[in-house]
Amino acid sequence: MKAQMKALIVIAVALAAGCGKTDRPDEAGSPGGAKGSETAPAPGMTTEPVTLTFFTEGNSAILAETIERLVSQKYPNVTLRTIKSAKGTLIEDVMGAGTSIDLLSYSLGGLGKVKDYKLVSDLTPLMQKYGFDTSRFADGVLDTVKSYFEDGTVSALPFELNNNVLFYNKGIFDKFGVSYPKDGMTWEQVYDLAKKVTRTEGGVQYKGFQLEGINLVYKNQMGLGFVDPKTLRATVNNDPWKKWIEQMAEFYKIPGNEPTNNYKINFLQNQTLAMSTGPNFLTEIPEAAAKGLDWDVVQLPQFAGLEGKGGQMNAPYYAIPPSSKNKDSAFLVMQYLLSDEVQTIMARQGRIPIVKKEEVRKEYAKDLKGMEGKNIAAFFKDTIGAPVPSTKYDAIAKSAVNAAFNKVATNAADANTALRQAEEDINKQIDAEKAK
Repeated sequence: MKAQMKALIVIAVALAAGCGKTDRPDEAGSPGGAKGSETAPAPGMTTEPVTLTFFTEGNSAILAETIERLVSQKYPNVTLRTIKSAKGTLIEDVMGAGTSIDLLSYSLGGLGKVKDYKLVSDLTPLMQKYGFDTSRFADGVLDTVKSYFEDGTVSALPFELNNNVLFYNKGIFDKFGVSYPKDGMTWEQVYDLAKKVTRTEGGVQYKGFQLEGINLVYKNQMGLGFVDPKTLRATVNNDPWKKWIEQMAEFYKIPGNEPTNNYKINFLQNQTLAMSTGPNFLTEIPEAAAKGLDWDVVQLPQFAGLEGKGGQMNAPYYAIPPSSKNKDSAFLVMQYLLSDEVQTIMARQGRIPIVKKEEVRKEYAKDLKGMEGKNIAAFFKDTIGAPVPSTKYDAIAKSAVNAAFNKVATNAADANTALRQAEEDINKQIDAEKAK
């Protein structure tokens, strides 16, 4: 009797709630249906077995096994058939073989190629259908993503940031009695420090500062363009890019601080490099620390007069090809990989979260050894600047600008000559690509 009374009460409440709302469409679009939008559960993953072909390149290839494990735990009915980009399985090979890709992960440098192969589609309908909240992203992420596509759509979703810091070897600074770097420095101030710690001691050449140029070209803290989107001509032979190249190359003019082939070997293994920056290599620090590296980090330096201006976002991303037969399942997997849960797991492993939630950011690097007492907050002081005009040929231009930087750094050419040659080379490559 009690059970019957309880059921009647539930029915009465349901009927009362429905009064005056018979014209509300249900999920199928018909008014007054039994699946009204207020009572129907949110759409979710199918319970049927699903196999998703997941092509990975760059960071997600490194994380492939972790991603597979997390997805199988969240969605036991989903199988990821992962294809890692490698010799014989490059995106060109996979597309040439006629393989249908459901979910794609790629580095920013390959976006033009991915777009050429028509492997991206507007994710907005799926984001709306499944309630994806873009306000969770770090400031600047969404605007930058939209700038990648001519129609301003969200056709890719980045899954981690590549925030930079300045790594430094405390032992070298201690050896020479020089004060450590600090947050908020300009490149000019770092140059002065680099001169002080570039010395020869006991037959060992200590270098003050080295960087990976291509990474900072992509970051582009000055907010400079590469290719005019209207004319599709290079826009790098100008005074602002000359200033950038000359100032960054000036580090390598310091006697004893000439460039070497691998800055990370000097910093992590030889431990003869005082300061370094480029892609975030925090995950490699614990092994070096176990071999004696006494280290810390500070905020990525900025150019004088541009303090507080963020660099360009350089983030790997997920995309769903329009040819996928499993778009909904692929998107739900993507949405899970961008959830606070997974972002926290990845953050603890040293991957900088794409979301701005403070609770997630506080977990950054906690699974790595030796992070206690380090200036981890410096990673989140590297903010995202306003996007520059984007074209499918930007990767060509960025590589050419980095080549120009290397020529100037090694005294193979002056900045004017190097940039003129870079612009000519970019335009030739663009013309060749357009002629294909």
